[in-house]
Amino acid sequence: MILKFKYFAIYIFFFGFFFSAHASWIKLNTAQFKALDKITARIKKLDINVNEEQDLGTLIIKLKSCQNRPPDYLPDSAAYIEIYDKMNLNDDDTGLIFSGWMFSSSPALSALEHPVYDISLISCK
Repeated sequence: MILKFKYFAIYIFFFGFFFSAHASWIKLNTAQFKALDKITARIKKLDINVNEEQDLGTLIIKLKSCQNRPPDYLPDSAAYIEIYDKMNLNDDDTGLIFSGWMFSSSPALSALEHPVYDISLISCK
């Protein structure tokens, strides 16, 4: 009897974990970023649409995807971006300095490491 209960508990745990971990994200069209210029200590908000790019000093920020969690989950936004630096261009280099997902709930998880700018995701809208 105890063995059946253990199997049932393990089944319920993994079943619940599977469905909570694989909840679908809601795709949105615009991401809002916060950009800190470390030289002047000024913060600028950037609104970028999906598949568009925006310049920030020597950087070019391209937004590929922006998604929010469903309303019945903890609030979080995730954006897939590519950041290019015009100053790092060589004949054989594209200037790509960052490519990946940024999360609004944990900005230090996947942060841009640049000597002049800090960029973090605020939200998707």
